[in-house]
Amino acid sequence: MKNRVLVTGIGLVTPLRPFAGAEAFWDAVCSGEDAVRWMPPPLIDAGRKWLMAGIDITGRSEHVCSEDKILFIAEEALRMAVKDARLPEDRKSGLSVGTVLGNILFKEKRLMEGNPHKTKNSFSGESLSNINSFLAKTFNIKGGCITISTACASGTDAIGIAARKISSGEENVIVAGGADVLSDFAVMGFHSLHALTEEKVRPFDKNRSGLALGEGAAFMVLESEKHAAQRDAKIYGRIMGYASRADANHLTAPHRDGRGLVAAMSQAISEAGIKPAEIDYINAHGTGTIYNDRMETLAIKKVFGDAAYSVPVSSTKSMLGHSFGAAGAIETICCLLSINHKKIHPTINYTERDPECDLDYVPDIARRSNVNTAMSLSAGFGGQNSVIITGGI
Repeated sequence: MKNRVLVTGIGLVTPLRPFAGAEAFWDAVCSGEDAVRWMPPPLIDAGRKWLMAGIDITGRSEHVCSEDKILFIAEEALRMAVKDARLPEDRKSGLSVGTVLGNILFKEKRLMEGNPHKTKNSFSGESLSNINSFLAKTFNIKGGCITISTACASGTDAIGIAARKISSGEENVIVAGGADVLSDFAVMGFHSLHALTEEKVRPFDKNRSGLALGEGAAFMVLESEKHAAQRDAKIYGRIMGYASRADANHLTAPHRDGRGLVAAMSQAISEAGIKPAEIDYINAHGTGTIYNDRMETLAIKKVFGDAAYSVPVSSTKSMLGHSFGAAGAIETICCLLSINHKKIHPTINYTERDPECDLDYVPDIARRSNVNTAMSLSAGFGGQNSVIITGGI
């Protein structure tokens, strides 16, 4: 990137120790805690439960109704990031939000009850950009605000596009990340595709049988190096490279040879000005589905060659499920925390090696490692492939 883009604040709300902060979250994932459990869909209890990873907001606020859940967790995550970065009250920063489904619970509730006005929050609505508008007003964010919806790569793209804006000098500070919540629409949709597991989420394991849906919100404060230096900001690391490439293949299935992900990884590495062998850790998309894990493994081997066998790879989704637009933001934060703590979180529930998935997936136990450069991969429906490379200072 033309100018260095620094990360000066992080905040996230996930199913693991949801409101306890980034360090508590990091302790949980490094300990291999599993948030995936049997749950009914959010609104319609049809007598069946699915494995999902939800966030319990019961008792957090008496003013939060279920259809405003995404606004609540997004606000909490962004508040953590802003506080962590010690941003001034008069925020001339921008905002970049990635989401797949937006405030879909509001839509579902409206359809169920036939009352489009039944909400306690005036910013609830059907547009994806309502989340962005709500956060901008709540936090007095006056810079450019954009909403990104590129399937499961949404959070990654929100951060990558924000980083580009800072690198080019268009903005000095942008708060970027993603948020999504569980919904009946998502559960029934993935169920119809036979993508949901009825067992543990086992990314890259021979016996993997599908993914579990999750929810979450995660944001980071991005700053130009000059702006961060002027206010003596704490620095977690930097965004070194970003790329987004399409499969141009299928509405849901990934390209079997991983051509879009290969192109995205290659471009991000080139933009970072490094060689593949200089990547110390890969946070994989790692959903636990048969075809994604096979494709992702093949793509990594195509880009890294023999070095693929010596770079650790792990899947955060083995513990959190797939949180849609929040996933890429959460996983980019995991890369930064790996760099700061010199530690890689495990892929849990990994018990049997798959001959077609033969890389080092850091099974079950966290690992001490001198991580200086890390790469986060996102591979979404419609062949949306995005990659972010983070590094230390």
